[in-house]
Amino acid sequence: MEKIHPETGEILHRDVRPIEFSYKGEKITVNMPGWYPAEGDEGIFTRDDCKFSDQALRILKARYAAKMQENNFTTENVAFA
Repeated sequence: MEKIHPETGEILHRDVRPIEFSYKGEKITVNMPGWYPAEGDEGIFTRDDCKFSDQALRILKARYAAKMQENNFTTENVAFA
């Protein structure tokens, strides 16, 4: 099965490729399904494909939030009994 890229006219094939996503210094690599040209990673993604990148972003945001929470936790914030 193949598609034609709407801008470049390249032939695209269904494939899964590792793509790195980043958010505020956090990084994750996802095996991203999509329609890809023979050369390069500039793919076209369906709504179902984007579920993978959406999940990656949720993970990155959670990692960043956890890191910020750790950085804000000090002994000054704790009441000792």
